[in-house]
Amino acid sequence: MKLFEILPESFFQLFTGKNRQVYAEALLLLYEQYQVNRFGVDYEVMRDLLQELIETQESLGYSFEVEEGEEAPEADLFRTQVNSILRRLKVLGWLDVETRDNFKQYILLPHYSSRILQVFKELCEERTVEFQRFAFVTYQLLTSEEAKRRPAFAMIEAEKTTEQFTGELTLLANNMKFHAEQVAAKTSIQEVLDHHFDEYKTKIVDKSYHRLKTSDHVSRYRHQILERVRTLLIDQEIFQEAVEDGIRSEFFATREEAEHKLRQALLSVEEVYRELDEVFNRIDLRHNQYLRASFDRARYLSQHSQGVDQRLAEILDWLSERRSSSKDIGAKILGPEGLRFLTLSQLSEPSVFTPRKKRLPHQAEDIEVIQLSPELKAQLREESLSKMRRNITREKVRDYVLAHLGQRETMGIAELAPQNLEEFLYLTYVYLYGYDGGAGYTLEREYNRVLEIGGYRFHDRQIRRLTAKKEGSHRVRATQ
Repeated sequence: MKLFEILPESFFQLFTGKNRQVYAEALLLLYEQYQVNRFGVDYEVMRDLLQELIETQESLGYSFEVEEGEEAPEADLFRTQVNSILRRLKVLGWLDVETRDNFKQYILLPHYSSRILQVFKELCEERTVEFQRFAFVTYQLLTSEEAKRRPAFAMIEAEKTTEQFTGELTLLANNMKFHAEQVAAKTSIQEVLDHHFDEYKTKIVDKSYHRLKTSDHVSRYRHQILERVRTLLIDQEIFQEAVEDGIRSEFFATREEAEHKLRQALLSVEEVYRELDEVFNRIDLRHNQYLRASFDRARYLSQHSQGVDQRLAEILDWLSERRSSSKDIGAKILGPEGLRFLTLSQLSEPSVFTPRKKRLPHQAEDIEVIQLSPELKAQLREESLSKMRRNITREKVRDYVLAHLGQRETMGIAELAPQNLEEFLYLTYVYLYGYDGGAGYTLEREYNRVLEIGGYRFHDRQIRRLTAKKEGSHRVRATQ
C-alpha cells in the first residue's frame, strides 16, 4: 500500500503553521494520556489538560493564534483555543471522538496516529541503548526450548531482533556524524566545550558508545549464535521441521516460500554477527572523527579569537576597570596609556618560518649476491617438503577420524581425547571440519556438556560417518 492510502491527505499540515510548537506539545500530551487510558481518553479531562498546557506555553512566550472564525471573548480565550486544537486534530485525522452509552465523549487514536506519536516520543527522549540485550535475546530465541517447539517463529523473531540491533548501531554511527558537523559550526571555545560535555559525552558516549565498548554480552554470545545458525542451515532435519512449523502456523503459504524466507532469515542473522567487527570499526572511526573535529575547532578558535567581537569585549572590560579612577577617559583611550586596538610587530629573524629541507634521493646500497651450493639448495628443499608434510590438511583430518572410526558408523569424540600437542591440534581441526560435510564425517550434539580428559576440556559430540554421492555427502544411518 502507498503511504497516503493509509494517512489522510492533509495529515502533516498540522506542522506547517505558526502554532506547530503548541500542536506538537499537545500531541505528546495526548499520547501520554492515551498510554494510561488505552480504551479512550475522557474528552473533558483532555480539554482541561490542554488548557493548562496553553497557559504554560503562554507564560513561556509562545502565543497560540486561534484559527479564523474561532474568535471568542477574552474571558474564554484559553477554552476557545483548546476547542480549536481538538477540532483541528480531528479534522486532520490525528484523533477520533467517540460518544458512548453514558453520552460522554472519549478520544481515540487511529492505528497510524498512535504509531507515529510513538516515534515522536522516542525522538524526544534521551534513552539509553542496551546493545547487549539484542545478542542475548537472539541467543535465547535460537537455543531455548521454545525454539525446539516452534523453530519457524524463533527464526523469524531472531531476524527481527537482529534488524533492531543493526538499526541501533547505524543510528549511533549517524548520530556521531551529526554531532561532528554540529561542533564544527560552533563559534567559540565555550560552545565547543559545552557541546562536547553536555551533548556528545552525555547523550552519545555515556548512554550508547561506552556501553557498547565495555559490555561483553555481544562478544560472549556472538560465536554461539553463529554456531547455532550454521547448525540450523546445515542440519536438513531441523530445517525441514522449521519449514513444517512455518506452514502449520500459517506464516507461509507454500513450502518454497517457507524454505526461502527461513533460509534468508538465518543468513541475515549470520551476516550481521559475522561482520560485527567491521561495524564496530566504523563506529570507532566516527567517534575518532568527532574527537578530531572537536579538537581542531577548539584549536582554531583559540588561535583566531582576535576578531571584532573579541576586541569590543576587551575595550568594554578596559573601560569598566578605569571608569571610576579617571575623568577624561576618552583622551586616555587614544593616548599612550590607552588600549592597543591592533598590535604590530617588526619582522625578525626568529619569526621567519624555517623552510623544509628537500629530501635527498634515495641511494640504494649494493647488494652482494651469494651463490648457493647444490647441497644447501637440496637441504632447503627437503626442509620445505618436510614442513609441508607436517601441515594439517582436511585430508589428514579425514583419515585421522576415519582411522579411529574403523568399521563403525558413529563414535564419541571422547575417543579422540588428546595425549600430546599434535593430537590436540588434530582435535581442533576435527571440530573445524565437522560441520560442513566435506571431510567425510559430521558432528552431532546429543548432550550439552563439556568433557575434561587428560588436562584438556572440550565439548562432547558424536562423530558420524558420511558417504559421498553425486549430489554431495549424506548421513549414514545404522540398519535395524
